[in-house]
Amino acid sequence: MRGRIVSAALAALLAATLGWAAPLLENLIVVRDGSSFAVPVEEERGYPAARVGALADALGYAHAGYLIRMDGESVRFTAGSPFFSVGEQVYQLANPTYASGPHLMIPASWALEWLPAARPRQWSYMDGRLVERPSVMVRPPERDRWLVVIDPGHGGRDPGTIGVGGTREKDVTLAIGKQLADRLRRESDIDVALSRNRDTLVSFADRPRAFQLRGRDEVPDLFISIHANSMPRKPHSARGFETYFLAIARTDEALQVALRENESLRFEDGGSAAALDPLNYMLTDLQSTANLQESRLLATSINRSMVATLSGPDLGVKQGPFQVLVGATMPAVLVEVGYLSNRSEERLLRSSSYQAKIADALADAVVNYLADYGQRVWFSYGSGG
Repeated sequence: MRGRIVSAALAALLAATLGWAAPLLENLIVVRDGSSFAVPVEEERGYPAARVGALADALGYAHAGYLIRMDGESVRFTAGSPFFSVGEQVYQLANPTYASGPHLMIPASWALEWLPAARPRQWSYMDGRLVERPSVMVRPPERDRWLVVIDPGHGGRDPGTIGVGGTREKDVTLAIGKQLADRLRRESDIDVALSRNRDTLVSFADRPRAFQLRGRDEVPDLFISIHANSMPRKPHSARGFETYFLAIARTDEALQVALRENESLRFEDGGSAAALDPLNYMLTDLQSTANLQESRLLATSINRSMVATLSGPDLGVKQGPFQVLVGATMPAVLVEVGYLSNRSEERLLRSSSYQAKIADALADAVVNYLADYGQRVWFSYGSGG
């Protein structure tokens, strides 16, 4: 019966995801050097796209053919492919480029999503516009400490996934969460609250509220939920780490990961119906727009740090409808640190030394993100935003 419920919910969520369409975008607005540039956008293939040359001109970058010169690096596109390269690094867009007459059309998401994430000190997406940041930052407002919530997934009567060798996800996430908290507490300007510091069940709704539940009124700056992945069939060859932010899933795989994690709601009073409601996710996605860009940047920072520190395959930054991220009023991400359904990764995730490496990678990412985030906050403050 439970399998049928999950399958029905999966079908409903897929229908909602595939049927959802972004609002029509007529022009992509770029604000640079005190001027505003409108780049015409077409929807010929069902998604917004712009001419590569027109977009490069608006951004102030040189271009030739399918290439943009950006800050001394070459950005290369290929007609008909969602992949593009920056130097030796290859990236993937949600939709492919395509030729329209003599012009190459590239998805608008390259400018609106990838560019601010890849160049956060240079570009920001605000109020529907791509805005160039000033090279000189204004004086920041006084800020004593950052508040970070660390959420070790599952707990209590909710064990999370069970590894092929019997390892419980809740034990792995708690061990990593405690080490991450210890690591961040060494920073002079960061306060940390754990959503749980022992084997107990905490509701999805209460997890982002760890500071408030301890009597503090401040809204936290970051929320990081730690989890371990699994495949339904065990053992399984799937390996690697990935980081998610809250949005409608773009792939069936991301949706299934969210569904597996959202099953934990059945351990709370009220059952699982709310967690599997596609309309609930779509409304939440719209409500969290203000945090979407920062959550994506935080996820990108975590992903880069884990790539530099861990040996497992990099599965990238993704988006999905995770119940634990619903209602978070701050940049929030969910990190899948590895697969317990894979024998070799389960052994690693049980190791305290590997748990420490994960905690170090996450801590470095948080410190780096907050340094950039502070500059973005200060820019908005200085410009009256």
